[in-house]
Formats: sequence, C-alpha cells, structure tokens
Amino acid sequence: MSFPKTILKVEEVNFSYNDYQKTLSNINFSVSRGELLGIIGPNGSGKTTLLKIISGILKPGKGNIFLLGKNLNIFSIKKISKYVSVVPQDTWIAFSFKAKEVVFMGRIPYISRIKGETIEDYRISREAMVKTQSLPLSEKNIQKISGGERQRVFIAKALTQTPQLLLLDEFTSHLDLNYKYEMLNLLKKALKEEGLTIISVFHDLNLASIASHRLILLNEGKIEKIGTPQEVLNEENLQKAYRVKPILINHPDLKVPQVIM
Repeated sequence: MSFPKTILKVEEVNFSYNDYQKTLSNINFSVSRGELLGIIGPNGSGKTTLLKIISGILKPGKGNIFLLGKNLNIFSIKKISKYVSVVPQDTWIAFSFKAKEVVFMGRIPYISRIKGETIEDYRISREAMVKTQSLPLSEKNIQKISGGERQRVFIAKALTQTPQLLLLDEFTSHLDLNYKYEMLNLLKKALKEEGLTIISVFHDLNLASIASHRLILLNEGKIEKIGTPQEVLNEENLQKAYRVKPILINHPDLKVPQVIM
C-alpha cells in the first residue's frame, strides 16, 4: 500500500474542555513523511491536548484532522491504532503485567480473533525490545521497574504497533542522559530508514531544537510560531510564550539554537 507524502493535516482545529475558555484555537499545520515535528510551549498551552486530538482520544469542537488524506472521523479507534501509536507522559499501569506482555499489547490491532497471534507478531515485538534496549526487562513486573525503564518499554510497545505516525508526550522525561540520546538516535534512524513520522511534545527546549526538523510553539492555546528551530527559538518568541528573557547560544556542532534561561 502506498501512502501520501503528507501524513497528517490539521485544519482550523478548536477545542474546549468547558464553555468558558478555549484550550486550542485555530490550529493549522501539516506533517510530512519522515519528519520529526516538535511541540513546545509553557504549561497549560495545550500541548498534550493537541496530541490527544491527533490520536483520536478527543474530538475537536471545530475543524478537521486528516490522516493519510482521509478525515480522522471515518476511522475507528482500532483502525487509527494501526497507523498511529502514542507514548504518554504517564506510563504507570495498574496491573502486574510483565514488560514483554506490555510491549506485545502493541500487536492487538493486528491480531485476528480467529487466527490469534502469529510468529510474526512475536518477532516484531521482540525486535522492538531489542531496539529500545528493553529486552533484559522482559520478565520483570512493569510496576517494579524504574520510570526510565518503563518509558523504554512503552516506546517498544509503540514501535510494536508498526505505526506510520508516532506521538510522543515528553518521552525523555524519565530517561537518563545516555538513554535519552540513544532513544533519540533510534527514532531518527526510524525516520530515515523506515519512513516513520514523529510528533513529539518537548519540555526540554534544547533537546527539541536538536531533535526536530520543525517546531510548533504553542502559547495560550494558539500557535505563536511554526518553523525551523532557528525560526522559532529566538528571543522575541520565547519572551512572548514563557514571559522570561532567554539567553540564546548556537550549538557548536549542530548549529541550532540552545536556550539558557
């Protein structure tokens, strides 16, 4: 099956949790195959809400989301999960599953009720654990491993879904420095070699600048600026959104902005 170059298109999306205040207003952007789009902005600016709308968990009050050229409204949740996988910020699970069982849950959209799971399902699941260095955690209780280990397990689960679009909500928040950059390199490799597309919320502006092809800066539910890290991470934009005057330097090797608050 061939897919269009534009994986996702968001048109005039508005969303409110109540009648008094809009959480998101007039959100417009598109994402191409193989792109990593970073979403940044202060707390309460609508970053996680936007991810939930893209994943189909929340429905926009106004506007449309087009996934692979088709309106997201026509997709069932099961169908969406064949194309879109999500790594949430909170990876706590209330039940005592083994890590390998959590990862294998990524195959659920593909498993036939009649045929059941296949050798291919197990191969894909194991390969994702190898890629994310979570295979040694296979037999461990998901509740009894560290936050960083759980994060790697959930990234493996997301990759096990073999998605076209991967949504990450501050996926590095619990990772040690070495795993943070190893996961980043893994995802960049998937972008290049497998045609994966990623939309990621970042709290760390410097990591966002290093990782992303483009950035969306959200401020009070609106897009303050969208563009390359060089176009978005400047003193004027950051002062508007974060209400602080930043100091900016250029990364000596990558030549992208780095922010010192």
